Amino acid sequence: MNRRGIPGGPSSRPSRILGAVLTAATLMASLGGCGLLGGSSNEDKPSGGGENMKIRLGLVKVVDVAPVYIAQQAGFFKAEGLDLELIPLTTSAVGIDKMAAGDMDMVHGNYVSMFTAHAKKVVDLKWVSDCYAAKPNVWMTMTSPTSSVKSMSDLPGKKVAVTTTSNLADMTVWSVLSANNIDAKQIKYVQMPFGEMAAALKNGNVDAAVMAEPFITQAAKSMGAVRVFDAASGPTESIPMAGYSTNAKFAKENPKALAAFQRGLAKGVEIANADRGRVETAVQGYAGIDAQTASIMNIGAYPSSLEAARLQRVPDLMKDFGILSERIDVSTMVLPQAPVPAK
Repeated sequence: MNRRGIPGGPSSRPSRILGAVLTAATLMASLGGCGLLGGSSNEDKPSGGGENMKIRLGLVKVVDVAPVYIAQQAGFFKAEGLDLELIPLTTSAVGIDKMAAGDMDMVHGNYVSMFTAHAKKVVDLKWVSDCYAAKPNVWMTMTSPTSSVKSMSDLPGKKVAVTTTSNLADMTVWSVLSANNIDAKQIKYVQMPFGEMAAALKNGNVDAAVMAEPFITQAAKSMGAVRVFDAASGPTESIPMAGYSTNAKFAKENPKALAAFQRGLAKGVEIANADRGRVETAVQGYAGIDAQTASIMNIGAYPSSLEAARLQRVPDLMKDFGILSERIDVSTMVLPQAPVPAK
């Protein structure tokens, strides 16, 4: 068989035509890569390879999420080829319902609420990235200066505001009070968003409130709220507080988009941990607080990695508290973590 197109052979002309076509195709591709034909190189812009590269992320406007806003404003997600839409939430519970309904792809939320939703099969949850862990004074039980609540021993029988029940708030309060031999079961919890707690304290609608930053500092400035005790202390010291989750279906269908989110967030976390000023600026923008409040608020930890062993502490405590009837193995819920390219 004449495979080389010997002159005068039967395949000579087809070979010449094929060669011309290949040469033209190579030239066109080269020109397209250089942008001369209005195209762009794959090296210049990451591609999802046909996968959906848009994520709708719901998040509560607390200090936890500053690294996401830092990364968004710096263009880190866009550089990864990801179109990230940030959707404000009043509580994690709202986000869980929206994700279950298909109206959101990812949700930032406190770990207790998210694990509870998973256990109740509201959503088949997968953890994408860690978000926030407690440090002293970032998860406080607050009261008004005229309240009869002066210490944690005064809480039984009182009304305490929390965003939702069977949540991080009542679980950590129970844990700290139990460690101090105080009966936390006598507390009456009242559900409301963080943004309504200061007014509820001032008006006497509740006796105390479990609050996060920047709402702790805002309440202290606006109505003189005082601290009763740190709900992330003793048995709950340094407890993981919040993370970024998705559902199993979205995770299976969009691994590249989620990896792009992880890489972009990692850069935001790096900045947040190195430069408090960037955190303050970000929180002023999305939470609408003033510069003075931002400068004196307490900030927790922004973990640079998601570790199942560390996170396991939360559902184990939930089982002790009675929120969960069966143990959850966190390792089955953690998605692969995208490596961050070296600088």
